[in-house]
Amino acid sequence: MTLDKIRNIYLLGDLHLGVRNNSIEWFEIQKSFILDWFIPTIIKDGFDPEKDILFQAGDWNHVRESTNVRISNGSLEIFKTLSDTFKNGIHIILGNHDVYYKDRNDVHSLKEIGSIFNNIKIYESPEKIKIGGHNILMLPWEHDSDKLSQTVESYSNSCDYIICHADIKDFKLNKWAKVEHGIDVSKLSKYKKIYSGHIHTRQENKNVVYVGTPYHLDRGDVDNTKGFYKLNLEGENIKEYFYENTFSPKYVKYDIEKILNLSVNEIKDLFKNNFVDINISNDLAKTFPLTKFLDMLKDGHRSLEFRPYSKDTDLNMEEIKSTDTYEYNIYEVLSDYIDIREIPKSLSSKIITKFKQIHTELKNNQKYYE
Repeated sequence: MTLDKIRNIYLLGDLHLGVRNNSIEWFEIQKSFILDWFIPTIIKDGFDPEKDILFQAGDWNHVRESTNVRISNGSLEIFKTLSDTFKNGIHIILGNHDVYYKDRNDVHSLKEIGSIFNNIKIYESPEKIKIGGHNILMLPWEHDSDKLSQTVESYSNSCDYIICHADIKDFKLNKWAKVEHGIDVSKLSKYKKIYSGHIHTRQENKNVVYVGTPYHLDRGDVDNTKGFYKLNLEGENIKEYFYENTFSPKYVKYDIEKILNLSVNEIKDLFKNNFVDINISNDLAKTFPLTKFLDMLKDGHRSLEFRPYSKDTDLNMEEIKSTDTYEYNIYEVLSDYIDIREIPKSLSSKIITKFKQIHTELKNNQKYYE
């Protein structure tokens, strides 16, 4: 594919619409980011609908097994606004949360989008785009690391850049763990720059940029700056610009000792629109006027939780335990466990069937999505 007269690519990372069991609050946060901040920000930046396009690096949706009707309808509204804005084209690669099967991309939650909007292209398989003097490999999710490496190698002489959704070894999965599987970063050395979705923590190493989610999604995002990228194509090399998201709520963490040194108004400014954790020692928690404190700060923040600890508590371990919003595909977890245990197929099929039956019954419970 060749695209002519393109000036800028605006690049968004994983959106994960439908996160937290299709939470209404979270969908409104995500929708507001796109419609009330992202679009006004690019317009202020000098956006030109005839010369600028949008790339999205996979995981548009969060739940791969089925898309909630409410989320689907809201997503269509977002697509309509983006399609009207980016008249010259929107290009989306599939992420692992978009595809139904573990080992193929042909069945996915964005299938109808390409048919509804004629300026939106969904990439189910690798494809080269030529934009001016730049050759870009659009590389959607591939679960097989060997096949991923082969694809990257096969395009290395014809492409200079990659937009992908992939596991790349030794990058930070979060603040406490690294990616231990996937493609080795040395396999990417022939490319000028790689921009990847999939890992939510925004980070850069060598010629690879994980663009991260454009907003905080859980406690693992504390202190990780979020936003979106602009890739300017007018020179010999692509020029990269980052725009910090100063609009969406954040996960923030403070020690009570710091908070007590501030005025009420200063505290409210820190907490405004955010999900707040306050570390407090067990000894102080016994005498702290919790009710009075909460009454003073009852408005403005999204949530406020006190997190008691003792002298022997490892606060980093407590953070790991509380970072629970990244919802793994439950069937993949079961399948991987069965493989590890080397359970005979005659028995494993019965286990999976029974598990699906129980899971379906739970999902049909009216409290499942609350």
